[in-house]
Amino acid sequence: MDKKITDFIVTELKIGKWRLAPIDLLLLIFAAVFGAMARSCVYSYTCMEAASYVEISGALKIATACFDVLLAVVSAVYVWELTGHKIKAFLAYAVVIMLPVLSAGSAMWGMGDSIFVFFAVLSLLLLTKGKGTAAVICYGVSLFLSRYTFFLLPIYAIAFMQKKTKLVAFLAPICGAWFRNGLCANDGKLSFPIFEAERLMSLTRGESLLSYNRPNFFQIIGPDKFVTEYTLVFKSLTAVIMLIVVVLVLQKQEEIGAEKVISLSLLLAMLLPFVMPQMDERCGLLADILAVIFVMKFTDMYYVAVIHVILSYIAYSAYFRGEPVIPLCYVAFVMLFLIVIMLRFVMGGKKFFIGFTKKEK
Repeated sequence: MDKKITDFIVTELKIGKWRLAPIDLLLLIFAAVFGAMARSCVYSYTCMEAASYVEISGALKIATACFDVLLAVVSAVYVWELTGHKIKAFLAYAVVIMLPVLSAGSAMWGMGDSIFVFFAVLSLLLLTKGKGTAAVICYGVSLFLSRYTFFLLPIYAIAFMQKKTKLVAFLAPICGAWFRNGLCANDGKLSFPIFEAERLMSLTRGESLLSYNRPNFFQIIGPDKFVTEYTLVFKSLTAVIMLIVVVLVLQKQEEIGAEKVISLSLLLAMLLPFVMPQMDERCGLLADILAVIFVMKFTDMYYVAVIHVILSYIAYSAYFRGEPVIPLCYVAFVMLFLIVIMLRFVMGGKKFFIGFTKKEK
């Protein structure tokens, strides 16, 4: 009897392109259930007391939670395309849907962050599958929803230079950025819920700072020092860094394949918020998701995802607690360490190994 049950739960059935066993379906279902339970524990938290936010927060949290699931699914498909390994794909789905930063983002903030990340990851997936035009259109949607997708612009510039996409497709990100800036420039109540929530959040920030709890360079030098001057200088520096990345990749005359896309995307999502002024706690979510996908391909660099998610949650907790658990200047040095590791890997293929060995008696 036990053998029959065992055989039943591990016997694979062909469903489309996938071969799934009942035990696989249980993993998919229960990961979603546990993710929902984690969110339900903190769903009642309200990050702002503004009446405008209270009106839209319930719908925003539900929409964000739905996109959490979609993001987990597209992450699993991405891992499948990278590795061809079913278990890694299922593991990516389970890890993403139960990530603390993703749960907090949908249930506590409810700012729609997983929506823009979903379109960003989908655009990278489409790019790796050779669907450049569709990839740039999805990128445009993501850029419309959040300025943080701007970090990935060098990827699409390189893809265009390598003739993986068409120039006309770039109307999507241009229009996305234009419409977003036009809507966000409005000082009154915004009809688009995500932008309205973002506007209300910005009003709670108080004084203008170089960094809002984001562990980056400005936490090291002081986020309230020479705000106007540093903002102009480092925005220009960010643009220069993006240009340098594009030039270096093109100089190598190396085809930007699936592995290079995910590794370079992760590097950009970590590096640019480190030098870009006025970044906040939530800008690391894109890098968190990309890190999970990346380490499913390069499993010996698992610590990159683990450490980055921890650093992101430290930034989250600084907002929720009102003060950081660890001084953010120290956390910023750890972030710099991760960036250096990824830079060595992307530019030279060199890996930094962290492992445990058993001591022989």
